[in-house]
Amino acid sequence: MDETELEYYRQIEDLFVALRGVPHVLSPKDFQLMRSWWREGVALAAVSAGLTEVFARRQDRDDDPHVVSLGYCRHAVRASAKRMASMRVGEDAAGNGAKTASPGAGSQAVTALADQLHHLARAMETETPGLAAVVTRVARLVESAQDLDPVGREEHLFALEGLLLDGCWDELTDTQRLEIGSRADDAAASGATEDARSRAWAAARDREVRHLLDLPRLEVDS
Repeated sequence: MDETELEYYRQIEDLFVALRGVPHVLSPKDFQLMRSWWREGVALAAVSAGLTEVFARRQDRDDDPHVVSLGYCRHAVRASAKRMASMRVGEDAAGNGAKTASPGAGSQAVTALADQLHHLARAMETETPGLAAVVTRVARLVESAQDLDPVGREEHLFALEGLLLDGCWDELTDTQRLEIGSRADDAAASGATEDARSRAWAAARDREVRHLLDLPRLEVDS
């Protein structure tokens, strides 16, 4: 198994954990499924689109969003792969047999966003390698959104936003977390309900982390 294949698995696992919002260890069946996707040449973008579609659909129905296995997403991934293949066929036909189509504005914006994250990670490597690793991992996942349609791209980047902020929060020093947590406590104090206070605290924490590390928002114009 080479490094490229391992990275494919790592990125799928990172996205799945980010979408679930809680720690999770993939099962042997999950790894078998990922291996089958790799051997069949299923693009990472198709896997990303399938996963985000499943979680978004379950949340829209107010279902339990904690999908416990990649197996729940296998049909959506397969459908996404077929849609992407059909889009490529259509692009080739429109281009009179050209093998590739020029990237749209959305794809170019995704590339620019990933480049911005890679640049930020390189600036962090010497003093904060843990933060650099988090930002690099998210940058690679952002790159996988280049071939997604606008809706799939938006859902994918929304999921990665949580992965970036949570991952960076975990890599901050205890002092930094205490300072940010204190300011978030102040911001949440006026909430009328426990749920409102919790949401206000999380929003304040995310703003503070983004400001401290100069993190970009993971969004692009379609």
